[in-house]
Amino acid sequence: MKKIALLLVVVLLVSTVALTGCARNQDTGSDQLRFMLVLPMGANEVWNACAEGFQAAAAAIGAEAIVVSPTTPNDVNQMNSMIETAIAEGIDGIVTQALNPGAQAPIFAQLDEAGIPFCLVNSDAVDSNRLGFIGTGDELGVVGGKAVVDAMAERGEEIRFATALFELTAPIAISLHNAYLSELRKSPGFEEVVVIHTASDQLQSVTEWTNAFMTYPEINAGMNICGFGGLGAARAMRELGYEPGEVIMIAIDDVPETLTGIRDGYLYGTMTQNFFRMGYEPVIWMNEFITNGNRPANVVNDSGTILVTMANIDTFADEMRDPNRW
Repeated sequence: MKKIALLLVVVLLVSTVALTGCARNQDTGSDQLRFMLVLPMGANEVWNACAEGFQAAAAAIGAEAIVVSPTTPNDVNQMNSMIETAIAEGIDGIVTQALNPGAQAPIFAQLDEAGIPFCLVNSDAVDSNRLGFIGTGDELGVVGGKAVVDAMAERGEEIRFATALFELTAPIAISLHNAYLSELRKSPGFEEVVVIHTASDQLQSVTEWTNAFMTYPEINAGMNICGFGGLGAARAMRELGYEPGEVIMIAIDDVPETLTGIRDGYLYGTMTQNFFRMGYEPVIWMNEFITNGNRPANVVNDSGTILVTMANIDTFADEMRDPNRW
């Protein structure tokens, strides 16, 4: 995947580092639109794809793309501060994730007061006045849960399940967890034995999965709502001497290490989210709204999700990055 250099910004330096030189030049009267993508964390393979889509769309319409992120992953306070500074600088549009709708409601209200359109990606704030939302929704959990049920039915085993969440209280994590459970509970004898917290950290993911497998050796299936969860589970299984395919483990996102886990047999599959599209579409919506007053046809939009297994691992990426195939 193409590497994108994301701008890591300390909140107190946003106005002097992130926006200086990026702001519209009032002296020359430039009317180039400036859009900002406020990521929930710094550079990684998943959010790099979102930034790449954001930048590609901005280039297509001749807008300026500004990408910022907090110094601490998933720090809503830092994200709010960045948006507040962007409002003061007169940004034309914002794209961000609704990690905690309640905590972000005041800054969304400030965007409304300033007349600045904003779009949400990956997780929504349904009570906000966002121009549009694009993400996968609960379908991701439903598809993933059904895949586990079907695979375990073929084995004739009752499911002893482990769940990994990037944050135990995040609304999107809770929603997708429940979507998985809605399918898993259809399997006779299903039991969820443990829920672990990865904190969106690669080392913690490996540690937590290792502890889970050692404490609950009966685990024969699991899922991850964390980009690092799948690779953490795969590494833990390798180090503990598990055989490839011994556990039906579903990951999320398509980072290289996760795809390697699928090819090596330690991961059954991964639920992809089209982060490139999540970055791309909002730019088009905001440009059309600002230029022509047109809103997107739907406020809530599905970016599309694909269960990647060995059957389609070599073909799924091209489909996700081609706007003509959305």
